[in-house]
Amino acid sequence: MVNKKHIGKVKNTGLNCVIVFRAIYDERGNIQDDTHCLVLETDRLPDMEHDDIVRVCESVNGQEATEFYEIASRQTFSDGSPMLQKLHKMGWLKKHPTNNILMTPNSSTSVLLSEVNEIIKKSASGMSPNDIKNSMVDDTDGAPRTQTSLNTQPSGEPIPSNDGVLDDSAIAKSMLTQAETFLAEAARLKEEAFTMDPSLKPKRGRKPKAVVDASS
Repeated sequence: MVNKKHIGKVKNTGLNCVIVFRAIYDERGNIQDDTHCLVLETDRLPDMEHDDIVRVCESVNGQEATEFYEIASRQTFSDGSPMLQKLHKMGWLKKHPTNNILMTPNSSTSVLLSEVNEIIKKSASGMSPNDIKNSMVDDTDGAPRTQTSLNTQPSGEPIPSNDGVLDDSAIAKSMLTQAETFLAEAARLKEEAFTMDPSLKPKRGRKPKAVVDASS
């Protein structure tokens, strides 16, 4: 079964969507709010724009992009208009809580975008894959979780597992794979940005001198 990136559903409406920005970014490209995202509700689009979005999303370049906005910023619709610019101008980008967006990489799997963002944040902080796995299945303030939101939907192809449901290990591995992809792309984009504008690169400051207490 081939997985596809950027594809999802709006949980409370069931509308199909493309996740354009997995979080809200500031003007420098830093994450400002990872509890909200911007999605394109493809079910509401006119036919031309819908078909163009699907074409770009499913293309090789679209699937190589870590986030859809990266490829959309370099593409045009069939009428010649810049894709990402038109999405903004027409008001088609909708802000949603990340826990209301289900990522659906295939017809049998869904996972909350909020959990993917949590995995990415924990991985970036230096947590080991095993620690991340444990943190995603245990709640310190409540009853332990036996699994995350990742679940299976009816399809023609069964998911191989002992009881028909993905276990915690499979869930963690799937989410960590996505997280590692996001992190690798983020590092690449940062280096490109620093090359284009070296002034953006953080400068190392001198270590502060130790203060000697005269009274001692």
